[in-house]
Amino acid sequence: MMTKVFDTLLEPVFVVNEQRKVTYCNEPAALICDLSSRKIVRQSLEIESIFTFSESIKGLQEITNVTDPTPYQEVSFTTAEGKTGKVQITLQPFEGESEKSWVVFFRDVTLEETLQKKYRKELEQKEDVIKDLQKAQATLEKYSKNLEIMVAERTAALRGLNQKMSALLDSLGQGFFIFNKDGLCLEVSSKACETVIEAKPAGQKVWDVLKLKQTEVVGFQKWMTTLFSEMLPFEDLSPLGPPTYPHSEGKHIQLEYYPLRTNDGAIQGVVVVATDITSLVEAKREAETERSMAKMLVSLVQNKRQVKTFIQEAESLMSDLTSELKKPAPSYEELFRCLHTLKGGAATFSILAMAEKCHAAENVLSAWKKDPYPAVLEDLKAHCFEIERVFFAFIADNQHVLGSQERQKERWVETPVSQFFKFSKHFFTSEQIRKAFMEEFVMEPIGYYFQGFQEPMQAIADRESKMIKPIKLHNENLKVFPEGYTNLFSNLVHAFRNAMDHGIEMPEERINKGKAPEGQVDVYFDAIQENDRDWLCIRICDDGRGINPEKIRAKLKDQGVDSSKLSDEQVIQHIFASEFSTKDNVTTISGRGVGMDAIMYAAKKMGGSAVVTSKIDEGTQLLIKVPLISEIEFKSQLAA
Repeated sequence: MMTKVFDTLLEPVFVVNEQRKVTYCNEPAALICDLSSRKIVRQSLEIESIFTFSESIKGLQEITNVTDPTPYQEVSFTTAEGKTGKVQITLQPFEGESEKSWVVFFRDVTLEETLQKKYRKELEQKEDVIKDLQKAQATLEKYSKNLEIMVAERTAALRGLNQKMSALLDSLGQGFFIFNKDGLCLEVSSKACETVIEAKPAGQKVWDVLKLKQTEVVGFQKWMTTLFSEMLPFEDLSPLGPPTYPHSEGKHIQLEYYPLRTNDGAIQGVVVVATDITSLVEAKREAETERSMAKMLVSLVQNKRQVKTFIQEAESLMSDLTSELKKPAPSYEELFRCLHTLKGGAATFSILAMAEKCHAAENVLSAWKKDPYPAVLEDLKAHCFEIERVFFAFIADNQHVLGSQERQKERWVETPVSQFFKFSKHFFTSEQIRKAFMEEFVMEPIGYYFQGFQEPMQAIADRESKMIKPIKLHNENLKVFPEGYTNLFSNLVHAFRNAMDHGIEMPEERINKGKAPEGQVDVYFDAIQENDRDWLCIRICDDGRGINPEKIRAKLKDQGVDSSKLSDEQVIQHIFASEFSTKDNVTTISGRGVGMDAIMYAAKKMGGSAVVTSKIDEGTQLLIKVPLISEIEFKSQLAA
C-alpha cells in the first residue's frame, strides 16, 4: 500500500478521507494519541474526535478544498485520554489507492532531539552573527561617512534577530535557561520554563530554580566551580550535575547541561535544557512490564508442575494469613513466614506484581511490629487482601497456560496416546466400552485445532486495513483422532489466509454492498455416512466478494487452456491447480498458487476430496470430505 512509505517516519502521520475519518496512521501517530493504530483505523475515528486543538486547523473543516500543502500551523492539543502537547500541523492531498485522501502531518515540537537540533542551530547562527558583526566593524571603519546609517541598519537587523531568537525560545517545548559562574540565571530563557521547571529563572539562583535541598546546595556549588574552571573536560563533568527536576505534578523532567563559550573558548555560561520525558519513561515502564510478562510466561511453561505446586501452597498460605489476622493477637513470626514464602515463590516464577504486593505488606508488618496500633493492623489486612486479589487475577489471566482452576487442584500425569491403546486392548473385552474409553480419553474436539487460524487472518486484516470477526465454529465438539488429520489441518491455514486476502473486501466496499464492515468466516463440522463409509466433512465459508469465473477463464486463456466448454462451477475448480493464482504479483500472503493445491493434495492423500463453490458478492465455500478415521485405521497409522 502507498501508505507504507509513512511506516518508517518518526513523526506522527494520519491519512484521512473526505469525512476527515482516519484511514491510516503510523506508530508515532498512535503513540501521540495513546490509542492503537488498529483501533483508530478500525473505528474510522475522526481526527477531531481524537484531538481537541487550541484553535481551528486551517483547511480541516473544508478539506476537499485543500489541493496544495497548507502552511504549518502550531497548536496545542489534548487527547481523549487527557494527554497534552504542542504540535505543528500541515495538510496536503494524498492520492490513495481507492479514494481521495489527505495527509495530516504532525511535527511534535516537544521532541527532545528536534529541539536540541534547533537550539544548536540557533547557537551556530548566533556565532555567525558575531562573525558578521566583526566584518561589519571593519566595513564601518572603511565607510566612516556612512557610519550612523550603517550602525542603524545593523542595529535594526540585530533587533530583528533578537526578536526571532525570543520567539524561537518561546516556541520551544523544552525549558531553556542560562546561568553564569556565580549561579545567577540570565535573562535569556524559554517560556516553557514556566511549566517544565515551574519558574521564571531570570535573576534567580540556579539552585533555587532547580529546587535543590539545602544539603545539596554546597555540593552543587562545588560542581559549578569545577565546571567553570574546566579542571576536567566539560563533557566529563556535566553528567555530575542534577539529572532531574522534582516536578510538583510528578512529571519526569530530565536536565542536561551545555557550555556557552566566548570567542577564545572560555566558558561564560552554562545552558540548562529541561525536557519533559514523562511519556518516554512511561513507555519504558510499559516495555519493562511486557518483558516481565514474557519472562513469567516462559517460566510458567517450563515449570508447569512446580508452578501448580506453588499455586496450591499459595492458597494454603493465604488461608493461614487470613486466619492469623482474625486472631486478637496475631503472631508476627507466623505472618512474616507466610508473606516471605509467598514473595519468594512469586519472584521465583516472575509473578512480579504479587511479589511487589508481598514486599509492601512486609514493610507494613515491620511497622506494625514497632508500633502495634490497630490502624497499622488494618493497613496490613488491606495489603494482604491486595495480595489475594493479584494472585487470583494472575490465575485468571493465565488459564490458557495453567489450565482451569479445577485442574490446578490435583496432579496431572501426561501419558502417550499409544499407552491408552495398549491399555484398552488388554483390559477391555467389550467393544462398546473400548470405544467409549477411546472417545473420552484419546479423541479430542475438532474445534480445538481450528482456534489458531484466527491469528493469521487478523494479521492479514491489519496489514490490508480490513476488518474480520472471530471465526465462528459449528459443531466444534465433534471428537476425532487428531493425529490422523495432522497434514490436512496444517494445510487448511491456506484456506483462511485466502479467505482474508482474496475474499473479504475492504470495509468501505462491504458497506457499499450492504454488508457489515467486518468479514465473517464460518466453519462447519459434520460426520456423515455415504457409500457404506463414515466421512468427516469440513466446510469453510466466507461472506466475501466470491470467485469471479471470468477472471479465472482469462488466466486459463493466458496459459493456453480452452475453458469455453466448462461450466462456471467447473472453471473455479482450477484454483486447486498447482501454481495457479488469480494474483498478478507474488506477495508474502499469496500469489504463488500453492495453498489450495496443498489442501487438495492432503485431502486426496487421505482418500477424500475438496470442492469449492462460490457466488459473486455473497461469498465462497470450501468443502473438504475425508474418511472419518476409525480406531483400527488410527492404530495402523501409529504403527507406521
